[in-house]
Amino acid sequence: MKTKNTILIILLFVGFLIQAQSKIQNPLEGAWMGKTKTKDLASSELVLFKLQLKNNSIKGFMDFPDKRLKDISLDKVWIVKDSVFADARKSLGWPESAPLIFKGIMMPGDSIIEGMWGGNTPLRLSKTNYVFQLKTNSNPKIAGYKIIKLIESTPFKDQQATGDCWSFATTSFIETEAMRLGKKPVVLSPMFFVRPTYINKAENYIRRNGASAFSEGDLTFSVLKAYKEYGAIPESVYSGKNDADSKHDHTDMNKALLEKVKFYVNSHGDLTPEIYRNQVDEILTQTLGRVPNTFTYEGKQFTPNSFAKERIGINPDDYVEITSYTHHPFYSKFNLEIEANWNNNQYLNLPITDFTAVIDNALLHNYSVCWDGDIYEGFKNGFAVLDNNKIITQQIRQEVFDNRTTEDVHNMHIIGIAEDEKGNTFYIIKNSSDNHDCGGYLYMSKEYLRQKTISVLVNKNAIPKAISKKVGKNLQYLY
Repeated sequence: MKTKNTILIILLFVGFLIQAQSKIQNPLEGAWMGKTKTKDLASSELVLFKLQLKNNSIKGFMDFPDKRLKDISLDKVWIVKDSVFADARKSLGWPESAPLIFKGIMMPGDSIIEGMWGGNTPLRLSKTNYVFQLKTNSNPKIAGYKIIKLIESTPFKDQQATGDCWSFATTSFIETEAMRLGKKPVVLSPMFFVRPTYINKAENYIRRNGASAFSEGDLTFSVLKAYKEYGAIPESVYSGKNDADSKHDHTDMNKALLEKVKFYVNSHGDLTPEIYRNQVDEILTQTLGRVPNTFTYEGKQFTPNSFAKERIGINPDDYVEITSYTHHPFYSKFNLEIEANWNNNQYLNLPITDFTAVIDNALLHNYSVCWDGDIYEGFKNGFAVLDNNKIITQQIRQEVFDNRTTEDVHNMHIIGIAEDEKGNTFYIIKNSSDNHDCGGYLYMSKEYLRQKTISVLVNKNAIPKAISKKVGKNLQYLY
C-alpha cells in the first residue's frame, strides 16, 4: 500500500514538473497590449495580442481597439531564444515583401516585450487582463428612425474568426426566402455550404495552374450552387466545428488548404481530380467535421437534399445577381471582374436608377436582398453612411469601382427599410461580423448603398415588370 502511495506521489510530482516546465517554455501565452510610438500621436494605435499554445505551436489573434477591429488571425507566432516574432501579413492584406508585423525581445521577468511594429515603429507589449469587446446591435429598431418595412427573418449570425461572410449572409437570405414561402423558420449551417465551395475552388485553382483566386472570400453564387447540388442542413445538426465550445477559426485550415493546392499545381503524372478533391475534403473535415448523410430533425429523418426540398423549398434558379457599371452594356449579363468571381459567374447589369428600384421594390414586396460591397469608408457604430453629402451618380459609382475605392469586401443581408426624421432612406441590414461595432443590425444610407454596393442577389420575381421587359431573355439564369 505504501509503495502504491509512493508511486502515486511521484507521478503527481512529475506531472506538476511537466506543467511548470510547460509554463516556463511558453511565456507568450495570454494577452499582451501596447501602443505604437509614433511622432504623430494621432496616428499611434493600441494593439492587443491574444496568444495560446495549441497543438505544440503558438496560435493567436490581434485586436485593434482604436480601429474597432477584433479577432484578426495571426498567420504565425514563434520564439527563437528570447526573440519573439509575429506574422499576419496575409490576414492584413500586406504583400509578402512587407516586414513582419512584430518582432521583439522578451525582457527579464517575462512580462514585457520590447519590439518594433511593421519594421520601424516602436511597440512595447505588456501582459494584460484587458478584454476588448465590440458592440452588437440586437434590435433592428433604432431610436429616431421610423421602420417602413421589416421582413421577418431568422436571428442574426456570427461568422467569428472566418472570412466566410458570403456564406453567412446568403444562408440568412435562404432562411428568409423559405419563410416568405410559408416554411417554418429554421437556422441553417453556413459551413455546410463552405465545404463544397472550397473543394470546387481548389479544383479550379489546380486546373488553372494557380492562375485563379483561392482564399476565404467568395460569393452568393457558391452558396446557391452548393444548395442546388447538396441541399441544406440545420445548424443544430452540423455546426462546422469539431469542438462545440470553440469558435469558428479557419486559420490553420486555410493555410493547409493553400499548401495542398499549391503542391498539386506543381505536380504532374499521378494526378486525378478524385485524388486532390478527396485530400482537400479531408483537410476540411479536420476543422469542420464530417457531414452526416442522414440526420433526424424534429423527429423526422432527412438527407440534406430531402431537408432542402421539404423544409426550405426555394429554387436556386429563381435568383439573379444584379450590378450597375458602365464598362459593360446595360440590360445584359457579364462576367464581373472581381477576384472572388473565380467561377466566372454572370451578373445582370442595370442603370443605377433601375438598380436601386429593384432593391426597393423587392423589400417593399417582402423579398429580402443579399448585399455584396465595401465597408472601408463610413462604416461604424451601427451605421454605414458616407462622410460627404454627395448624390451618387452613375459616373461616381463607376469611378470608385475603377479606382478601387469600392471593392468586394463583405457580404450582408438586407431585410428592411427605415427613414430618419428628415425622410432620408436607410436600409436595415443583418451583419455577421461585429467589427467597427456593426454586429447584428445596422442602418445603411441610400447613397452609401448606391456607391459602395458591388452587387445584390434578389429573386427574379422581385424585379419590376418594366425593368424585366428591358432585360428580356437575360433573366434566364442558371448556376
